Amino acid sequence: MITRFIGQGLAGLLMLAGGIAANAAAAATVAGAGSTFVEPVLTRWATQWAQQQGDTIRYDGVGSGAGIEQLKAGKVDFAATDAPLKDEELRAGGFRQFPIVAGGIVPVTNLRGAGRKRLRLDGPLLARIFQGKIVRWNDPALQAVNPTFAMPDAPITVVRRSDSSGITYNFTAYLSKTSPEWAGTIGTGKTVKWPVGIAAEGNTGLGQRVVETPYSIGYVEYGYALQHELQIVNLYATPERAISPTQTTIRNALESADWLGASHFNLLLVGIQGSDTWPIAASTWIVMPRSLRGAERERIAMTFFGWALERGGETADSLGYTPLPPGLVGLVKESWKR
Repeated sequence: MITRFIGQGLAGLLMLAGGIAANAAAAATVAGAGSTFVEPVLTRWATQWAQQQGDTIRYDGVGSGAGIEQLKAGKVDFAATDAPLKDEELRAGGFRQFPIVAGGIVPVTNLRGAGRKRLRLDGPLLARIFQGKIVRWNDPALQAVNPTFAMPDAPITVVRRSDSSGITYNFTAYLSKTSPEWAGTIGTGKTVKWPVGIAAEGNTGLGQRVVETPYSIGYVEYGYALQHELQIVNLYATPERAISPTQTTIRNALESADWLGASHFNLLLVGIQGSDTWPIAASTWIVMPRSLRGAERERIAMTFFGWALERGGETADSLGYTPLPPGLVGLVKESWKR
């Protein structure tokens, strides 16, 4: 009887172990890395997906440049980048590329005593600040566009990214479009030779550094600025009107773009003109091999991204991002068939 009981117990344990192993095998993991801009919404989506489907999407916000490097080295299944890859780079890697969500990049400040009042700037003034050519907050050029703002008599501390960043790419693209001097001397890039400033790594790191540094200015993702109640700078979209970043003004930039004519969705949203359009809107692209290593991981990845595009809009909106409009979602899903 004892032997029979032990045998039955052992058989039960083996069956339990086999079930656990089967479940572990079924719960596959897809790994991604890249943009810190999109990290909050991508990780939230991944959590929701794991709860619904049991599959794990692991994402590491290391910056757009580092994410692409990890993808090319075969360390991850996909990369998220705020700076799209060109056609030749996509062909060389055998990659597909598509947008997943949009948002805004906003200048932020730490001006003591400002309260809820927002500073106003335009592109050329912002460029001169980040060039180190406007060095004090009470500079007459800044006071002229902020006549009702008591500008402090204090030096400006610029905070900028130290890592390879898609947020930097879009921010410097905006400065290049609005300031010929910036375009001719510094230009656009995920990394640039900053003339001035203190360095911070990642979107969160830069935001924290601004909070810690009185009289500083930096640039972060819009949703992050909202959630952490940073002092957002309004920008002049036309000579007569400064506008605020909102879901509406960011969506206007997204919907005004000519996605149909953009090869592999390679299109920047910065600098789109309009009286109600945020001028530093940005999208994040997913870059991944056309065939992942393992059919099951490819199925999980594509099903997840399809779900995010079609069902993840409410989550994106709650975090300060702008979901892709239905027409663009249709273009993205159609591109997966090619």
